Amino acid sequence: MTKATASPKVDRTIQLRDGRQMAFCEWGDLRGRPVVLLHGMPGSRLFCPDEEATEAAGVRLLTMDRPGYGRSDPRPDRTLLDWADDYIELASQLDLPPCPVLGWSSGGPYALALGFRAPGRVPTIGLAASDGPTDQVPGALDAYSPNGRAAAELVARDRAAGVVAFNKHCAWYAGDGWQTMFAASWGEADDRVLANAGTLGAMRQLLREGARQGSAGYAADAIAQSLPWGFSVAEIRQPAYIWCGESDPNVGRAHTDYLAESIPRATLVSYPGEGHLFLISHWGEMLAALL
Repeated sequence: MTKATASPKVDRTIQLRDGRQMAFCEWGDLRGRPVVLLHGMPGSRLFCPDEEATEAAGVRLLTMDRPGYGRSDPRPDRTLLDWADDYIELASQLDLPPCPVLGWSSGGPYALALGFRAPGRVPTIGLAASDGPTDQVPGALDAYSPNGRAAAELVARDRAAGVVAFNKHCAWYAGDGWQTMFAASWGEADDRVLANAGTLGAMRQLLREGARQGSAGYAADAIAQSLPWGFSVAEIRQPAYIWCGESDPNVGRAHTDYLAESIPRATLVSYPGEGHLFLISHWGEMLAALL
């Protein structure tokens, strides 16, 4: 039985050079080898996929809120590479050594941005159910909702108007809107994972905390991910482990295939019959690969 949790051992903030607060959590063995987990879109710092596996691996797991989520202050017009600079400040303040970084879902683009911006800090990259670049993955825009696709197309040619459109598109997440994510099936594979009451509770806290400031973080993520990333994934030189669930309803196989084919030192692992939440069931083996 997995032990997903939203109750960290450490939960605090640091102040960045520009005065913004950045929130982060720590889990597992606080004296162990650090590993960083980047949450999806929407999401927050409040999630460890498997507390027991993290402890058993001797891992000090760090998670953090991106700007606009949870307790991290917004950063206007942020890009993927802007966030990488925020992480570099956090790592410097915490005196973190180089450590693996794993991005889950839309956290994947940020893991890649960090690997590109600060390769000396990231010896290994993990991508779990990760998105690829919208402007590079064949058919990526076709998977957007009609309003999402309209916003993505608009922001590419008129940023100000596109920001307004994305803010409107993401507004449902604010307040108690996040609860609508549990009103319908996540797909058969993920419904099996969420049938565990502890896992469901942790997922609910992850998403509720992400909406603490409304939909600001969600909209900023959607904008940053839909625009050109500012680097090519072909420039990633570290070993990259790419994991996917073959029944994932959220991230199409085109994204996985693009990343696996474009990143020079990529290793692809597929989980038959599993969905978007496979990292909860396979967290221990994923940590072993990264370490």
